[in-house]
Amino acid sequence: MGNGRMYMRGLCITFNVLLLVSGLFLFVVGVSYSFQHPPEFDHRSTLHEMYILNVFGPITVLFSILGGYAAYRDKRILLILYVVFMTCEFIAIVIIAVPMVRAQPKMEEILDRRFHSVTPLHDTEPQVQRELNKLQASDQCCGLRGHSDWGCHIPLSCYCPPLPPDNSLDSLCETVNLGLQNTTLDCQHNNTHGQTTTSVSQERWVYSKPCGPILKRHMNFLIQIMIGFISTFATIMIAAIVMSLVLLGLQIRSTEPPLNDSLDRVKYQLSPLAVT
Repeated sequence: MGNGRMYMRGLCITFNVLLLVSGLFLFVVGVSYSFQHPPEFDHRSTLHEMYILNVFGPITVLFSILGGYAAYRDKRILLILYVVFMTCEFIAIVIIAVPMVRAQPKMEEILDRRFHSVTPLHDTEPQVQRELNKLQASDQCCGLRGHSDWGCHIPLSCYCPPLPPDNSLDSLCETVNLGLQNTTLDCQHNNTHGQTTTSVSQERWVYSKPCGPILKRHMNFLIQIMIGFISTFATIMIAAIVMSLVLLGLQIRSTEPPLNDSLDRVKYQLSPLAVT
């Protein structure tokens, strides 16, 4: 019995160390996602659940420390609290994961609606413009569905570099006649949000690849990664809960008083006649 309890305590501590690492990973992913992906692009989609990782990460770290301490010190009350808390967190994780699983097949439709809501891009929020300019410069793309999303205010991040003599960038770029685009009244003014544009009446080379498909692939990949991690995380949580319940059962059995069978024994005494 004693060896079994020691073995289960070691398993509980091991699983709680895994939960501690998982909680730290959840927190780091949630914080990095919050800084790298501002809510202007996805606040209307189901990806707002990603920000809840900032809460679940520290909570998991605290619960794992509680479970590890309870298993190490063999404290029954702390183990009971740990099982209750972890069960509640597991239910909450499942509630959060279900919308993410359901959103994956509809992610393209959700993002298309979001892309449509922020165009024309020269009239959208400055934060969206700044983030999209970074993506355009790094991935050599222009607009969400093409350079026409910017109207006549095409930013400099959409412009292709000077073509080399071998025209190796020809497949990545296309020509845009800014003179034709600048004929409308709206195009005769600079961007009201201060976006750097050009209004020179000439042909310019801009990136032909839209940025929308890049964002879609990134979001789908992110959801797949998170679904896989949450599934693994939930499995570790279930194992930790089961190990704690088994340890509680061993504690209860070890504290039960031994059966007193002295009353069931038949006492034999030598009779006086046998002695004589």
